[in-house]
Amino acid sequence: MNDTRKPTTILVVDDHPAIRTTMTDVLEAEGFKPDHAENGSEAVEKCRVNEYDFVLLDMQMPDINGVEVLRQLKAKKRYHSKFIVITAFSIQELEDQACELGIYAFLRKPIKVEKIIEIIRDNRGTSILLHLEDKHMRCGITHLLEESGFIVTTTMNHDDALNQLRQINYNFVIYDSDSPGIEQDAIQRTIKSMDSDTTCVETNEDETPKQVSMRIKQLIEQSKKVASLPNDQSLM
Repeated sequence: MNDTRKPTTILVVDDHPAIRTTMTDVLEAEGFKPDHAENGSEAVEKCRVNEYDFVLLDMQMPDINGVEVLRQLKAKKRYHSKFIVITAFSIQELEDQACELGIYAFLRKPIKVEKIIEIIRDNRGTSILLHLEDKHMRCGITHLLEESGFIVTTTMNHDDALNQLRQINYNFVIYDSDSPGIEQDAIQRTIKSMDSDTTCVETNEDETPKQVSMRIKQLIEQSKKVASLPNDQSLM
């Protein structure tokens, strides 16, 4: 039987020609449909006229940086693409801004193309939606979970969180325990309406980013143990 599924479209945004060429060649060989842009301005224009499933976005570029690209596209209500931000430098302010704007994953150079392919296919990674108002908690948890190889998406507001849940079957969604009850109910209703197996995790005000990330890791390990049990044992 022929596979008639539409190939995943990916825009590669990087000001280095060698990186663009290598990335697009490898992605095409893997069955994806890549496109490329050599700077932030070209990326914005291409995203305004084309629908991409993923955008691989270099953070540091000569004209406008990755954060400004995100900001311009979000302002135009371009929420459909999943942004994977890639950077060679650790600039905390830019990283925090990218997290606030909502990204699918944050990666540091040098990076193996295989890792990007794994994230795009999402066949081995644990995906987590992080919806927290506190900037310190949000960015701290993001960095710790990404260091452990998890795929973390952050959202700025409640509507963005619901939109993400409608598009992606996340393994976990993390939100504040003291967030309004109407928002918590909406998140749980959305998960139920999508027939998703997403696990909701509430953070406590006394917890640190490290404690929350450790709790998530423990939940993941528990789920793996349950999944490995025979059917008659997993139901006990």
